[in-house]
Amino acid sequence: MVPQAGPDVSEMTEAEPFDEESCPWSLEDDVKLVRQVTEEAGRIALSYFAREVKAWDKSPNNPVSEADLAVDEFLRTTLTQNRTGYGWLSEETEDASERLRCGRLWIVDPIDGTRAFLRGGDDWGVSVALVQDQKPVVAAFYAPVKDAFYFAEAGHGATKNGNPIQVSGETDLTAARMMGDPSAFKSKKIWPTPWPDSMHTEQANSIALRLCQIADGQFDCCVTLRPKNDWDVAAAHLILNEAGGHLSTAEGRELVYNRQKPLHDHILGCTPALLKAIHERVDPALAQWRHRAA
Repeated sequence: MVPQAGPDVSEMTEAEPFDEESCPWSLEDDVKLVRQVTEEAGRIALSYFAREVKAWDKSPNNPVSEADLAVDEFLRTTLTQNRTGYGWLSEETEDASERLRCGRLWIVDPIDGTRAFLRGGDDWGVSVALVQDQKPVVAAFYAPVKDAFYFAEAGHGATKNGNPIQVSGETDLTAARMMGDPSAFKSKKIWPTPWPDSMHTEQANSIALRLCQIADGQFDCCVTLRPKNDWDVAAAHLILNEAGGHLSTAEGRELVYNRQKPLHDHILGCTPALLKAIHERVDPALAQWRHRAA
C-alpha cells in the first residue's frame, strides 16, 4: 500500500507567515535574482575546478573546500544584501534560529557534490532555493561542467537551459533507470523485497542532480534511506514537482522546510507511475529497519 502523502506535523515548526503586502520585492523580482546569482555562483565554482584547492573534512567522509566557502560567501552576501528580511540557511554557514521568524528563506548548497568536485567529476552543482511559508517557490540548480541549468517557479513549470522539461512517465520498474548506488540496490540485507535485476542503476554524488535528472527524463527514480538536509533537496524538489514528478520521504510524507531541525529522514523521488512499485520495495525495508532498531 502506498502511504498517503502529508506533512509530518510532529516535526513542523511554526514559521512566521510571509506578509506579501509589506514586502518591497515581488516573486518576479526574486526569479530574476535567483537566475543571476546561480549562474555567477557556477562561474565562481568553475574557477576553482580541476586545480589544486584546499580541502578538509568537516566530519568523517564529509569534505569541504575553499571553493565551497567562496561560493557560499558570494551567495550569502549577494542574496542577503539584496533581500533584507529574508532568512538564510546554507550547508556552509552556521545555522541561526532567526530564520524561523522569516516568511521567505534562502536555502543554499554552494557545491552539492563536493567529493565529485574535488575528484574532477561532472556530477556536482550549485543549488539555490527560495522558500516561502515552508515551501520552495523559486529554484535553480546549475551543473556547469554538464552545461545544465535547471530552473523552476511554482506554478510555471520547470526548464533546463531554458527549454521545458518533464518526467519520463515510465510505468515499468523492470525497465526503469534508478539513480543510486548499484551495489546498495542488490543488497538483500537492506531490501527484503528485491528490485528487478533488469532495473538500471547509476550513481551521482549530488542528490540534487539525481532529482533534476529525473525531472528531465534522463532517469526515472531515486531512493535514498540516508537522511538529507533542506539544502540537499529544496531546489530540486520544486524542479521535480514542476516537471510532473513526485518527491516525498520514503514513508510518503510531504517535505516541509524551514523547521527547527532542517533534516528529512529519507528521500523518494520518481515519475509518479512508478510510485506503487517502489513502495512495494521501500515499505518492507523500512519496516525491517524499525524492527531491528526496536
